[in-house]
Amino acid sequence: MSKRPDFRVVPLAIIVMLQSLPAGAMGLALRFVDVTLEKVPLGTSFNMRVLKNLPLVVSNLDDTEGTDVVVESVLPQLREMKESYEPIPDPTWIKVIPNRFHLGPKASASADVLVTIPNDPKLVGHHFEGILFAHTEQRNRRLNAHGVVFQTGLRTRFRMSIETLGPASLQKEKALKKLATINTNFSVSPDNLFVQSVPVGKPFDLKLEKRASFKIINQADDPVELKIGPIPPDPLISPQAGYKDVPDYKWLTVTPNVIKVAGNAIKEIKLRINIPDKPEYKNQKYMFVLQTTLIDESLPLAYDNMLYVTTEP
Repeated sequence: MSKRPDFRVVPLAIIVMLQSLPAGAMGLALRFVDVTLEKVPLGTSFNMRVLKNLPLVVSNLDDTEGTDVVVESVLPQLREMKESYEPIPDPTWIKVIPNRFHLGPKASASADVLVTIPNDPKLVGHHFEGILFAHTEQRNRRLNAHGVVFQTGLRTRFRMSIETLGPASLQKEKALKKLATINTNFSVSPDNLFVQSVPVGKPFDLKLEKRASFKIINQADDPVELKIGPIPPDPLISPQAGYKDVPDYKWLTVTPNVIKVAGNAIKEIKLRINIPDKPEYKNQKYMFVLQTTLIDESLPLAYDNMLYVTTEP
C-alpha cells in the first residue's frame, strides 16, 4: 500500500465576476482550494477527490449564454511563486479529468485532479509549485461594450513537497528543536526591591550605597545569557499603593546590560540611579520596571522585576 501524503489546505474559494455586458454577469467561478501537499512519496499517484474530497468545480456565471471552458496545468509565473518553492518540473504531473466543459448559462461541472510523481530519487527534498488555470476557450472570447477583446480565466496554486515536510513546517520544526535547547530554568530575585533615601542630582550606586541588588539564579546545568535593562512604564503593571510610575525610566542604568550566568550559579545585577536635581523629584515614591530577556530572541520571554525608590526630601 502506497503512503498517503500529508495535507495542508488553504480554504480559499476563487470567484471572479466580470460586469461587462449589459445582458448580465459574465465570468467563471472556480471552486478549488490552494493545496499544499507534504511528504509526497516518490512513484505515487492519487486522486484529490478520492483522497481528500477535493473535486475541482467550474461554474459559468453568465445567466444568458453558454461557454466552453478548459482547465490546464501550467507553470507558475515568477510573481506567483512562494518563497522556497520552485516551478514544477513537468506540469503534466497534475492532470484534470475531464479538462474541457461546455457549460450552459449558470451551469457547473466538476472534475478530478490527479497527481502522479515519478520514481526519481533526485526529486526528494524539493518543494514544487504548479498552477491550475481554468479559462474560456479562444472561440469564446468576446468583445465588451468598448470593443475590447478579453478572455475569462482563473488560477489556483498547487504546491507539493517530495518525501519531506513543506518549507513552513520545516521552519517550525527547526524552531521547536532550537527552543528545546534554550535554558529557561532561571529566576530573578527579589520580585520587588525597595530602596529608601535616594538622593537627587548625583549618580547613586545601589549596591555600594545601600547593598541593594537583584540576583539572577541559574538553576540549570547549562549557562544562560541574558539582556537586562529598564523599560518604559507598562499599563499592565501597576505600582503598589503609595508609589507611581517613574517620569523617566532612563534614570536607571544596568552595568553590564548583558550578563552570562554559568550553570548552577548566581550573579548580581548592579544598578545605578541618577535623578535630576529638581524640586518636583524630591520626596517622591517611584517605581522602575527592570526587564530581563533572553539574548536569543527566537524565544520571546520577558521577566519583570520592580524597583521601588523613595527620594530624599
